[in-house]
Amino acid sequence: MTGTEARGDPGSLLALAAARQAAARAQDGLHAAVAAARAAGHTWAEVGATLGTTRQAAFKRFGTPLDPRDGRPMTPSPTDGLDLATEEVFTRLDAGDYDHLRALMTDDTAAVLTRALVLDTWAGVVRETGRLEGCHATRLELPDGSSVGVGEPVLGGVVGATRLRCEAGEWLGRVAWDEERRVAGLLVVAPGTTSLPF
Repeated sequence: MTGTEARGDPGSLLALAAARQAAARAQDGLHAAVAAARAAGHTWAEVGATLGTTRQAAFKRFGTPLDPRDGRPMTPSPTDGLDLATEEVFTRLDAGDYDHLRALMTDDTAAVLTRALVLDTWAGVVRETGRLEGCHATRLELPDGSSVGVGEPVLGGVVGATRLRCEAGEWLGRVAWDEERRVAGLLVVAPGTTSLPF
């Protein structure tokens, strides 16, 4: 048996490539359809309702506002890797590596989330439930709570949300990422908490 035969049917990779191309064409078609609906005078609320989401979520995915500072179109930024970056924030936090976290933060965020505040808060987590064993169910969301596909381009910031599995319990971890993919907020709360600032 050759190495190629051991790996399976090469046709399955061709089918995978074809499906990826079809998904890209469908995404392009969706963008064109949204642009046509907007050009026809439909509101973001109508577009969002048709897509099964909110007007803000539709706008953040498909909008192209003009930047008031220079008049150029604002373009969505990809979210590639922000799910893994969210998990890394909590892994670094558990290791006490504030310096790495600080390098990811905006200056305004770092002025509030000081070394003492962040590490003292995490020490409270460890005191209650032990060290972090891992993150799971990590996802990306828009500020309104609607899901964002990993890698999907969006305007503005997104929230990385994950479940923090510790030695003796779980927490919800949330990282607010700004449009430049810098940490704009960090939150650790008990599961079931409903009133969240982001």
